[in-house]
Parts: sequence; structure tokens; C-alpha cells
Amino acid sequence: MQQGHPRHKQLNRARHEMYLHNRHKAEGVWTAIKNVMTGINNAITAVGQRIGSALGINKQMSAPSVDYDDLEIKDVATNMFRKNAGIVGYGKSQTL
Repeated sequence: MQQGHPRHKQLNRARHEMYLHNRHKAEGVWTAIKNVMTGINNAITAVGQRIGSALGINKQMSAPSVDYDDLEIKDVATNMFRKNAGIVGYGKSQTL
């Protein structure tokens, strides 16, 4: 007994090959888009470096040194989580 039209196998194979072809083409398109974006990024970086060197701007600025022990936020958090912390006062945090 015949299970289906004999041409179905050929049509399914053609559909599958078209799927593979389209997927391959899509990968090529994404690769091209990625290459264009990388090129634009490199161009912008080069222009930015030229402008920076023309204006005498340093490449990298160091972060300011901060003494975190002097920050009030740390003191409030420290006092909040101590046992029997009580009420945290204004200004420098103190327990009552």
C-alpha cells in the first residue's frame, strides 16, 4: 500500500535544501553587518583618538581615591547591623 505521493519525498528534500540555503545566506548577511559595524567602530575610535591627541586629552584618567571609611553610608550600615544598634542618629551615625 502506498503511504503517500512519491513526489512528497522530493518536495520535502527541496524544502529542506531551501531552508539550509536561506540559513547560510542569513549567516552571510549577519557576518557582513557585523563587519560593517566593526569598521564603523574602528573609524569612530580613530577619529576620537585624533581629536583627543589634537586637544591634548589624556587617554585614560585615573579614578579619584576615595577613603570609604570616612563615608557616612558605611557608618550607617555598620551601625544598623550591629546587635542592639538602637536608633541611628543624624550626621555621623551613632547608637543611642
